[in-house]
Amino acid sequence: MRIYTTEGIIFKTVKYSETSIICDIYTREKGLRSYIVSGVRSSRSGSKAAIYRPLNLIEIVAYDNEGENLNRIKEIYLNHHFQHLNSDVVLSAIGIFMLEVSRNAIKEKEPNQDLYTFLLNWFLFLDNKLNYHPCLHLRFMIELSIQLGFGPMENYGNGNFNFDLLDATFCNYPAGGDYILDQDESGALFELITNQKDNLYNLQMTKALRIKTAENLINYFKIHISGFRDLNSFDVLKNVL
Repeated sequence: MRIYTTEGIIFKTVKYSETSIICDIYTREKGLRSYIVSGVRSSRSGSKAAIYRPLNLIEIVAYDNEGENLNRIKEIYLNHHFQHLNSDVVLSAIGIFMLEVSRNAIKEKEPNQDLYTFLLNWFLFLDNKLNYHPCLHLRFMIELSIQLGFGPMENYGNGNFNFDLLDATFCNYPAGGDYILDQDESGALFELITNQKDNLYNLQMTKALRIKTAENLINYFKIHISGFRDLNSFDVLKNVL
C-alpha cells in the first residue's frame, strides 16, 4: 500500500458512526478525495476534531488505495493558522460560501495544481481584513467560472447590454425568461468581470443588487455544471453582508 504526502483544503466533513467522520479534502497532489477518519469524535480524541474544520489548510500523510472511494489518513497537520477567517463573522460567512461553491462546482478527482493554488490564494487573501469588500464572493465566482472553463465573455457595449446566462455572453436580446438578465444586473456583472479582487473598492453596489447578482451567478453555475445544488450558506451570507 502506497503512502503519499500532500497539502489540502478541507471542503466538508460529515458524521460517520458514533466516533468517526468522512472528510472531503481538495488536495494539491491528488485532487478531490474523501477520507474516513476513525475515533476523531471520541472523548479521548481531545481537540483532534478541530483540525478537520471546513476551510482549514492542512497537510496530510495518507494511504493510497487505488480503486477505493474512501481512503485513510495516517497523519494530519494544520498548515496555516488563519488570523481572522475562523473568528470574524463576516469573513467566515464569505469563506464558507466560497467553500460551498467550490465543493459543488469541483467534480473531477484528478489533480489540478492551478485550481488548487487559485483556491489557496483566495482563502489567504480573504483572511486579511484589509482586503474585505462586500462583493468579494461575487468576484470569486467570476474567477472560479473562468478556472472551470465557462467564464463570461467581456463583450459588453455596442448594443450588447444584456447578459445571456446560457451562452455566457452579452447580447442585445430583451431581458426575460430564465437566461437573459436586465441591463442593471448585466452592468453589475460586467463591473465584477472587469475589476480584480484587490481593486473592488472602485465598485459600488447596493445590497439588493448584490443579492440579485449572487442569485444570478448561482443560476449561472447551475446551468453550466450538472448537479450544482442550492447553497445552504447563502441565507447566512445575505444576513451578515
